[in-house]
Amino acid sequence: MTSISAKLIAKRFFRSGFLASFAICTGLTLAQNTPDQAGKNFTIPRADQAPVIDGLLSDTAWENAAHVDQLLQVVPLEYRSASEHTEAYITYDEDAVYIGFFAHDSRPDEITANVLEQEGNLANDDKVIVILDPFNNQRSGYLFQINPNGVRKEAIFVTGTQPNYAWAGIWNGTAQRVEGGWTAEFEIPFKSISFDPNNGDWGVNFARELQRNQEEMAWYSNNGSYYPDSSGTMRGLTGGNQGIGLDVVPAIAGNSYENKIVGSEESDLEPSVDIFYKITPQINLAVTINTDFSATEADTNTLNNSRFRRFFEEKRAFFLNDFDAFKFGLADLDLDGAESGNNALAFYSRRIGISEDGTPVNIIGGSKISGRAGNTEFGALVMRQDEFEVRDSNGNITDIINPTNAIVARVSQTIFDESKIGFIYTDGNPAENEDNSLYGADFHYRKTDFGGKSLDAVLMYQQTEDPDYTDNQSAYSAVFSIEDNQGFTGGAQYFAVEENYHPGLGFTQRHNAELFSSRLMHKWIFEDFGILQEAATLVEVERWQFLDTGDLDSEKFTYVPFWLQLVRGDTFRLRLERSEEVVFAGNNPSGDLGFDIPAGTYTDSLYDFRYQAPNYMDLRGNIEFKGGDFYSGKFTTIKPDLDWQVNRNILLGVAYDLTKYEFDTETVFTREVELSMNITFTPSWTLATKIEYDNVRRQAAFTNRLRWNIEPGQDLWIVFNQGMVDEDDDYKFAVQNTQASFKFRYTFRY
Repeated sequence: MTSISAKLIAKRFFRSGFLASFAICTGLTLAQNTPDQAGKNFTIPRADQAPVIDGLLSDTAWENAAHVDQLLQVVPLEYRSASEHTEAYITYDEDAVYIGFFAHDSRPDEITANVLEQEGNLANDDKVIVILDPFNNQRSGYLFQINPNGVRKEAIFVTGTQPNYAWAGIWNGTAQRVEGGWTAEFEIPFKSISFDPNNGDWGVNFARELQRNQEEMAWYSNNGSYYPDSSGTMRGLTGGNQGIGLDVVPAIAGNSYENKIVGSEESDLEPSVDIFYKITPQINLAVTINTDFSATEADTNTLNNSRFRRFFEEKRAFFLNDFDAFKFGLADLDLDGAESGNNALAFYSRRIGISEDGTPVNIIGGSKISGRAGNTEFGALVMRQDEFEVRDSNGNITDIINPTNAIVARVSQTIFDESKIGFIYTDGNPAENEDNSLYGADFHYRKTDFGGKSLDAVLMYQQTEDPDYTDNQSAYSAVFSIEDNQGFTGGAQYFAVEENYHPGLGFTQRHNAELFSSRLMHKWIFEDFGILQEAATLVEVERWQFLDTGDLDSEKFTYVPFWLQLVRGDTFRLRLERSEEVVFAGNNPSGDLGFDIPAGTYTDSLYDFRYQAPNYMDLRGNIEFKGGDFYSGKFTTIKPDLDWQVNRNILLGVAYDLTKYEFDTETVFTREVELSMNITFTPSWTLATKIEYDNVRRQAAFTNRLRWNIEPGQDLWIVFNQGMVDEDDDYKFAVQNTQASFKFRYTFRY
């Protein structure tokens, strides 16, 4: 392992601003006037009969349910009285937990409810929310929400403050408009969540978002959070029954694919099955056979204008099920001052079943077990990927990858009150005919009451073992972060990835790289200050250098003199940046743009101004103006991104990125266009259409995805995608490939 002297580390930390931000963040904490919330607990009564889930609160079950109505503001001003009254009711029987809400509204004509599609994005709608932490450990749990149209959306927490909305659980709920507001009912089956039957005390919270006021309110909150790390306690929940705990999900999929470049056509009709079994209420087993992902939403096709490989989020349902058990190190942690991004991810599930160029690869089958035993959380995954061919851009076979096994094992242990220590091991290399393994350890220290703020500190180390290398295969990092919803916040990171770090089941964009980064921000929240609601300013410093020599790779200083949010929800931001980057001969830093950038050291300055309209308006979106130096030239960008909610059935979107690059010998314009249309015929029937085009690759992608959500766990998808190219730059497109597919799945629960 490369060694670095303490003197050199101290010098580099000072240069990057690490010590400065550390001192300020720890020394300038602001006291918060936090109300006494210790008494926010209740005993949940058992219902004699389950309520009918129709969105109305007329069932007798609600008369005896626990009642909560002391919701206070979280945003914009924590602990202030809420502008509207909200009542929540909660009860249970042996099959499910039931929650009812009455969202009183004195201005019912201004209720924001644009989303009609089940499981659609509810970020910009009014909604009521329940959060359950069945293990009462403040680090895990589930989020369920409903808007006034009865649209459901759920998330699973990967940490006590980080929900991931890609998770899809089976539950029921709906809503109704009533006099004086709207009401909602939730039915959350014990079969859909993990819990400890010997622990009757659950973490719980109730929340509501009101878009016209940009207001969030909750029963319990701390430092602007009402997630599992800051929640009340629900006592007495015993006797939850998961039945056999078995879900069998058979599916049938038909696919037809034509590639006009190589002149090939293929089609198939394949059955598949996923099986989910709760060995205990805390331990889940999942098995997949002849796995099919044809109905998965397509990736975006935007230009990559950097020298690093692109990162795509996982969207495939099997990998998202209980995926929180496999999170390691800094994955999905959004900590102040941590700028390592998606580098040195120990496990990146998209390495399985997807080739390096994004082509799907057949998965023969696999199994996964995950869960908890006391204070220990664990997950293990074994997948079998089929043989596949690697082709170049002309369709010629360049390699054949043999069938591959992919193995991942992760375990973590709770220590102290809110912290954990863990280990990970991976084995397999689905992209190459080579062995590969990785092992690593991480420690996450968290304290939610650190002088009125939240403190996070993360240490991570991992080592790969690849037969092509003998040394320098490590990656390691240390992060320190202090966060709050106002006042001073900030953090810093040291990160290193050695030259031969090569994770066969992971992801990284850099090698032989070392990072020193820090961030300091101050946020103000105003009460009765005219049209201004919030303001912030921040400074970030980031330095990447070569690990073996300490020579500069790139360095960036960012200053945001103002970020402003108005009372009605408009936001304005100005970002100024000064950077220095070294370009080496043969290294093209412009990615897909393909500009000829001469070797040398470049010092660039840029400005970036962004305005975003209130997100609850029918016509909403943002516009960005950016410009400055671009290596040996200059650039100017205008980037509008608009959505128009024509009515609650139709949403139209347009995004346009026009950039002008000016060099001594030429001027180049690049254009990226994205047009989208979402039609929700009914809450169960939705058609999503998108067209993407750029004039650099002269490629267009046309994607269509029709979904019929028959009921939770039962779906039909019909997908039609085409890839096209404008070969002569005359806007006449030739079809390169066509994919048509359907998939039907049905969930049997026992």
